[in-house]
Order: sequence, then structure tokens, then C-alpha cells
Amino acid sequence: MMNKPPKRFTRRIYQMSLILISALAIWHAPNARAQMPGKYRIADLKALENAFVAVAETVRPSVVAIRTFLVNDPKDIDMRFPGISISQGSGFVVSEDGFIATNRHVLEEANHFKITLHNGLQYSANLVESDPRNDLAVLKIDAEGLTPVTWVEDDGVKVGQWTLAVGNPFGLANKVGRPSVTFGTVSSLGRNMTARLAKDQSIQYYGNLIETSSTINPGSSGGPLFNIDGQMIGVVTAIETSSGVSEGAGFAIPANADIHRVISTLKKGVIPRYGFMGISLNNTVARTVSKEVIKSHIYKGTEIGTITANGPAALAGLKPRDVIIEVNGQSVEDSDHLVRLVSFSTVGTKVDVTYIRHNVKRKTTVTLGDRYEMLGVAMP
Repeated sequence: MMNKPPKRFTRRIYQMSLILISALAIWHAPNARAQMPGKYRIADLKALENAFVAVAETVRPSVVAIRTFLVNDPKDIDMRFPGISISQGSGFVVSEDGFIATNRHVLEEANHFKITLHNGLQYSANLVESDPRNDLAVLKIDAEGLTPVTWVEDDGVKVGQWTLAVGNPFGLANKVGRPSVTFGTVSSLGRNMTARLAKDQSIQYYGNLIETSSTINPGSSGGPLFNIDGQMIGVVTAIETSSGVSEGAGFAIPANADIHRVISTLKKGVIPRYGFMGISLNNTVARTVSKEVIKSHIYKGTEIGTITANGPAALAGLKPRDVIIEVNGQSVEDSDHLVRLVSFSTVGTKVDVTYIRHNVKRKTTVTLGDRYEMLGVAMP
């Protein structure tokens, strides 16, 4: 679990105390209670409680505990003493024939992996493949009849929705299974934590994350984040903390179509490749274009900082300080959005780019390169 500093733990305790005191005050106020249809209010709460219980029972079979070890020879494993323990985390079932997904950082520096299912059954696992860019990995165990997660439909996540984080905090499910379930809400969408979490920003990407108030602690990494319908909406990845444990701000990789494709690719034993234009980006900009050119329309977009000589963008005629406002007809919200639009496009494809230079709206076509190759990154 990656931890970074932010808000004080005491602030969350204080806020929760205020909520509890307010609720008790309302409950004990005769006038307030007289205005409440008590039996219906209790019935509503019980219905909500039953909904939480039902969804927890539904999703827990799809969640696993992961322990990682370092051994001299993975072929000679004594299951009672499997080697030096490296880390622990969580994972989720991708398919009923034994494929498990998790965060890549959960598996780092280890060469032997043990999976504990929700019912306590334990298996040794093989690493199928991992993706350093999106911090994802797929393992395989020799099991059948598992219960895979159900993925949420695109654009099905909204701020304020209930969330359930299910996993293995502090290794509590390592031996007997029974993953932990915590409840919260979607606090925000589109959080960019790359600068805080990435060891190498040219390789790793932690953008467009879901922020959740569901309690997340060390060992929760790699576990699924569900909505109240039992659909997986994210992969729990990090917390913001100054104490080392949950302070109410956890982050998950969104379980959207792009991430679904990444995991499907890893399942095949293939490392995903990512499109690249050969540019660096300045901070988000909004430029006002002159009336004479485009009737004073304000465009969101992102400004090119530097550009790689003879790279895809340069060959397409783009230059530093050009403001990219559209890719394939889709408006660019900011620099993080452009990174996603380009990265999740297939290497070698042609994308139509609309940009502004000197208050003039222009278009060009860029043939995307391979991010790893262009940056000279050694493949894992």
C-alpha cells in the first residue's frame, strides 16, 4: 500500500463525533421526533441495512487475500515455510478458471505468491503478466468454479454513490479468508495522484482515480471497490495518510473499459502498449481565441511544453505552445485527459488533433508511437 501525507487523523474523528452528536440531539428532541414517522424511518434503515448485507454476501466470494514471498527456488516450496515474507495485499477474481488481478506493487520484489480464497482455501499462484504503467497484474491459480467480479458499465460512477471496499487489510484474511468489507461513498472523481505516487512519472500513471471514503488500510491494495449493486467500479490502490492508516481518503483505479482491456491483455500474458505523441505538457490552460478567428470562444485544452524531434507530434507539424483542444473530435479537458486519450489509443493508429496556434484553430493527423520505445524504457 502506498501512503502519502495529507489531513490529520483527529479531524476525521472530530467530524464523525459532530455527526453522531447531531443525530443523537435530533433523536432526543421531542418536537423533532414527533415529526418523524418513526416506524417508517426504522423500516427504511433496516431496508438499507439489508441491502448492504446482501451486497456484501454477494461480492465477498470474488475477493482474495494475497501473500508474497521471496524464495531461493520457487520450484522447491515448503508450504509451511514458503520463504521470506515480502508483502500482503488483496485481489479479485477475473474469471472462474483461476485468473486473479491485483496491483503490480503488491507483487514487487517477490517470486512466490499465495492466494487465500474467501472460504479459506489456499493456492500457490503464478504471475501471468504485469503492467507497470497502470500498476496492475494478473496471477493464475489451479482452480475452477470461482466467482468473478461484475464490472460496472461505462460512466456508471457518480460522486455521492455508496461504495464498498472489500479486501485484506493488515492481512486479516491471510489464513482463513473472509475478506473485510467497509462502506463509504464516492468522494470525488478524476483525481490525479501521479506526482504523489509514481516513482517514475514517465512510466507509472495514477490519474483519473476514484476518491472514496470507504476505509482502506495497508493490505487493501489490489482489492475491488464495489457499488451498492455489487458491480466493481475500481481497483483499490492507495491512501492519503499522515498516520499510516486510513484517514478517510482512499483512491482506486476506475474499472472502466480501458482498464478492463488492460487486464484482459495481461490475462493473455501480454504487456499492454501505450500510444505516445512525443510531447510533454504544461499545466491545464483555457485560452480565449480572438473574435476575428473563432468568435471569442473559450476552449479548454492543454499546452505543449516540449516536443521530441522527429517524433509523431513533430512530424505532424505540432510545435511547443500549441494548445491541443480536441483528439478525434473529443474535447480535451486538461493535460491528464489528453494523456488518457492518447495512451489508451492503439500504437500506430492515426488520430485527428485539433489545436490552436496564434489564435488560429488548426487540424493535423498524428500517427501514435509506442510510449516505452520512444522513452527508451526497458520492458519489465
